[in-house]
Amino acid sequence: MREALERGRPGAAALDVFEDEPAGAGPYLNHPSILCMPHLGFVEQDTYEAYFHEAFAHVRRFVDGRQAARHPEGDG
Repeated sequence: MREALERGRPGAAALDVFEDEPAGAGPYLNHPSILCMPHLGFVEQDTYEAYFHEAFAHVRRFVDGRQAARHPEGDG
């Protein structure tokens, strides 16, 4: 997928499932054409709201052209 993105087809990708959660510093996390989101299986409302606010903050950083924030429990 990374090679296809670098050729421009597709123009972008959004990923939400990773072998290791949180995604850590894998090859896709800092790619400028890939949006990495947490996988949200079943969660309770308060947890979902926290995930939503965190995900929205990541999207806002992306839209503003800023570096993606690393998850505090990640390995990077």
